[in-house]
Amino acid sequence: MVIRKLPGSMWLGLVLITLSSLAHLWLEIDRGTRVAPQLKAGPDLVAHTYEVITTVQALDRSVQDAERGQRGFLITGDSAYLDAYRKGTADAPGLLARLKQLTLDNPEQQRRWPNLEHQIDIKFAELRRTLDARERQGFDAARQIVQSNVGLDAMQAISGLIDAAIAAEDALLRERLARATEFERAGRNAAFAGGLLALVVLALGLGLVLMAFRNFLRADARRHESDERFRFFVGGVTDYAIYMLDPHGHVVEWNAGAERIKGYTASEIVGQHFSRFYTEEDRASGLPDRTLEKVVRDGKHEEEAWRVRKNGTKFLASVLIEPLRDGTGQLVGFAKITRDIDERVQQQQALAQYQKMDALGQLTGGVAHDFNNLIHVIKNAAELLEKRLHNIDADARKYLDMLKRNAERAASLTHRLLAFSRRQVLDPKPIHPNNFTIDVTTLLEQTLGESVALETVLAAGVWWIAADASQLETAILNLALNARDAMAEGGKLTIETSNAFLDESYARAHTEVKPGQYVLIAVSDTGCGMTKDIAAMAFDPFFTTKEMGRGTGLGLSQVYGFIKQSGGHAKIYSEPGEGTTVKLYLPRLSSAHVAPIQPRAPAIPAPTGQETVLVVEDDEDVCRFTADVLTELGYRVLTASDAASALRALEAGSDVDLLFTDIGLPGGVNGRQLADEALKRFPGLRVLFTTGYTRNAVIHHGRLDPGVNLITKPFTQTSLAEKVRQELDNRSDK
Repeated sequence: MVIRKLPGSMWLGLVLITLSSLAHLWLEIDRGTRVAPQLKAGPDLVAHTYEVITTVQALDRSVQDAERGQRGFLITGDSAYLDAYRKGTADAPGLLARLKQLTLDNPEQQRRWPNLEHQIDIKFAELRRTLDARERQGFDAARQIVQSNVGLDAMQAISGLIDAAIAAEDALLRERLARATEFERAGRNAAFAGGLLALVVLALGLGLVLMAFRNFLRADARRHESDERFRFFVGGVTDYAIYMLDPHGHVVEWNAGAERIKGYTASEIVGQHFSRFYTEEDRASGLPDRTLEKVVRDGKHEEEAWRVRKNGTKFLASVLIEPLRDGTGQLVGFAKITRDIDERVQQQQALAQYQKMDALGQLTGGVAHDFNNLIHVIKNAAELLEKRLHNIDADARKYLDMLKRNAERAASLTHRLLAFSRRQVLDPKPIHPNNFTIDVTTLLEQTLGESVALETVLAAGVWWIAADASQLETAILNLALNARDAMAEGGKLTIETSNAFLDESYARAHTEVKPGQYVLIAVSDTGCGMTKDIAAMAFDPFFTTKEMGRGTGLGLSQVYGFIKQSGGHAKIYSEPGEGTTVKLYLPRLSSAHVAPIQPRAPAIPAPTGQETVLVVEDDEDVCRFTADVLTELGYRVLTASDAASALRALEAGSDVDLLFTDIGLPGGVNGRQLADEALKRFPGLRVLFTTGYTRNAVIHHGRLDPGVNLITKPFTQTSLAEKVRQELDNRSDK
């Protein structure tokens, strides 16, 4: 009855309250069943996308690690490189399986993985074949497999598929970011509607208003939590710079990846215009503003371009910019994703440079043997003529001197080419850099002249190194002479020593550099300096800035080849007008390998003898001259052109005292194999090897095998006499 007495306005109010409550209830149900789950799912989907991307990148690294390990083993024969190869090949199948599982809901990616798996199988099969060929048949067999380009084609296909997969995930990421933004906007609109409804209800009843306000606060808290989770996921990404711009190009959001790549903290960059990431030339031309206009007009902008970090250094970046719009189509800002691809490009350039150097080195080594044989004949013929022709006229002696002088120059040229190609024979011994530098300084003071002031800066506690002292001396002498030529009006040359550590990041940016402890020997001058383009080519063979006739262009390349063959690293720093510094890094020698060097009294060579020497040489001229020289020295000489005839001569009972054999012999049996067989039959036989080419059966990684005695072509009559006498005397000492 009381209810019937209520005024109509109250009934109307109750109806309005009921309707508003129902409307509010509907909004809450919609937020709980549609909007909130989407807001919650947004960060999860973003995290899933990043997981796919990082897994693809890990797969890419595993394949590259496998190839890097295989390449290192092929080049050096060091089995330690196989660790990277085994790990890469072991990790790749699991990562690929993980990708298939992660992208079950993505048909595009699912169609991509079988092709990627097939290309990886091809690449790994090629790696296994080259490694097997390297172990069973040697470097040349493995190189032939590599030069078939099967592995290169597979690697290019793998890179293309991986880039496509990452691009697809990037697109999916952008879609999910836009979707998350849209649902966030929907959440805000719903919250606003709920607040407006709460104000209406406030006019009809305080209780309903309080309840609606409480629900609004709860919804806002959930939305804030969702926003924070989204920022947490995006902010934790370090491989990509992901940040937001307002419609005018000012930074409003900044993640950890942006801080790592560009160098700015969020507090330093938020509110600043994004144009500061562009080069000075691009800013002056108005490129940043034109880029945003293009994004608004085209809906998207992608490019690879140079960007600038906080410290002023440039890096090559892959850039993606997309506009962000609200539900009405109004521009609210821009989403920007930047990826640093500078390191990848540098690695590709370094690999191309290494392949160029390696190809030239192989060409150099390939002709060295025959070239040295030719020089050997010419030099010895000139010496024999000089000995036998005592009374020759001045013109004949002039021509003979010209012949000898140019033969020496040709031999020096071959030596430099072998040094560049890392195929010279090294005899590394423990060296203390400070003592060595002091000794070299004495030589340089006599060489450089009075116009160059020489200064040494020797650090205390410098570690020992292991290097070929004569080659290191030649390297520093080459650098000093180049420095003198760069200081036409005189100047100062400084040689410094110190300890150094090359870390992982430096090693990744420089091909063949292993992270670790090194000794630095730096040679600096105050000369004219070089531009960056010239400095980049300074180590190339035959490259020179000197005028015609003043240099072969092999001095710096010889330094580079020696340092690389010694396991070190060389770097040039130069500015036009500011001088040049060449830094030589040589690996630290463990203290366990440092032993005092006992001085040896120089042996007095006995130039003649009466023993029997068997000369095995397939080059008829070289064989004849060698036999003539040994005969003149008093030895009884037998000759053979291959291993089979040499063994027959040994078996004939000629009482051979010394086997003097070239390493490269025809008939499928080389000099090392001949010596091994001869020593089995005649244990007391002495063996002396000769060669004009250092990639052979007795030299590995540029160093003689233990217990092997060698004289390299072209050799002089004096050096041959001393070496033969030394080998024969070693037998008598035992």
